[in-house]
Amino acid sequence: MPSKRILRALAPALLAAALSSTAINAQGGTITASGTAAAPRLLFANSIADVAEAARPSVVHIDTTGTMLQQLPINGPFGIHAPQDSSGTVPVRGLGSGVILDKDGRILTNNHVVENAETISVQFFDGSTRPASLIGADPTTDLAVIKVDGPIGAPPVRFGDSDSMRVGDWVVAIGSPEGLDWTVTMGIISAKHRGNVGDGEPTGLEDYIQTDAAINPGNSGGPLLNLNGEVIGINSVILSQSNGSEGLGFAIPATLIKTISDSLVRMGKVVRGDLGVKFQDLSQELIEGLKLPLGTAGVAVVEVIPEGPADSSGLKQGDVILRYDGEPILSAIALKRAIAASKPGDAVELDIIRNGRALRLSATVEDQFVLLKRVAARPGYKLLGLIVRALEADEARNLGLTNASGVIVTQVVPGSPADQANVNVGDVIFKVGTADVADPKQFRARIADAAKSGSALLLIHDASTGVVGYLNVPLKR
Repeated sequence: MPSKRILRALAPALLAAALSSTAINAQGGTITASGTAAAPRLLFANSIADVAEAARPSVVHIDTTGTMLQQLPINGPFGIHAPQDSSGTVPVRGLGSGVILDKDGRILTNNHVVENAETISVQFFDGSTRPASLIGADPTTDLAVIKVDGPIGAPPVRFGDSDSMRVGDWVVAIGSPEGLDWTVTMGIISAKHRGNVGDGEPTGLEDYIQTDAAINPGNSGGPLLNLNGEVIGINSVILSQSNGSEGLGFAIPATLIKTISDSLVRMGKVVRGDLGVKFQDLSQELIEGLKLPLGTAGVAVVEVIPEGPADSSGLKQGDVILRYDGEPILSAIALKRAIAASKPGDAVELDIIRNGRALRLSATVEDQFVLLKRVAARPGYKLLGLIVRALEADEARNLGLTNASGVIVTQVVPGSPADQANVNVGDVIFKVGTADVADPKQFRARIADAAKSGSALLLIHDASTGVVGYLNVPLKR
């Protein structure tokens, strides 16, 4: 019960309300002039409907058509069935969702919705359908921008601040699950900053918002909204054993979307920075092994690509990076995102620890595409068609390998000798011929020597099956 003082303070307001045509009752409803209580307006319940009503016209349904190579099973290098492309193709159709970016006809969706599409059709909330073309795509973040000709009458979406959203906040998803257009579901934010989810190859740039709002195939590219009706994410991934919603949906956050979509609209692509360095989080064991002070925050350098920006700066394997351009680095993912967000040509400073000494190095950021292309053109990579890095001890333990010395495949060039021999990302190479390989530099040298005989004999661990065996790969001369 409120105190007498509070009741007295409220009395004049209640009296004034009673004399007016309506007043608010205790349940949030209204009291008419005759004193009859109207139906209560439950603000939270109506807020979901309000969000849906305002946002649905800004959401579109996307249909795509195309073809794909038919997959036929064959025996792999170790007698294991592996897929291989045949010369035949089969027609495929896809569906997804998208959000209107502007009145000029630009629409944001997932890259996987429109990837390899030969035709793209967009259906609007008013029932009209128009063809669309691809403006630009970024597979790394799974975002794409398409465009229809002419202006759009429906309102563009409003983006909100995904960083300010809290675990437990209510959210609304809109999309076309299984083709059921403009379906509205609701839930909460279950977690933030999720990475390495789904069956795609991790990029290190994932920063998903996790939600239990029902998301199914067809929701991809549709919005995740806060209760202000602002887009705080684009739905992209589900984890499911049944291919349906199990309450594990993931959306790309708005803070990332705005940067990527602006770049796609302006240039049709995303330009990212790169330093040519691989690193890992500092575990307690690593802190002790590197004799660092307890509680040290940073990342350990595990590989420096020869002739890359980090190599030119003097960075070495075993260094610990504490700050990137003045900003503290708390994780490997945080550093990867910071480097990727830097512009090619930017001069940055690296604060590091080397053998107990604090050092500051300067590096010039390079275009990631240019750097990877230059690295892939080196003899060892070009001959076999592989990009590798040194195998880490904890990776070897997790794979159950007794031999912890080797290189792990991080990229396979399509159509290369390695690709034709069914070598895949994640496979581990222990030897080239009879010689051990412990790092990329050693690997390149061994491959260059093997090229003289026309083939490379690899002792390899197949990541998909766990089988270890020899594989002889013919090399291009």
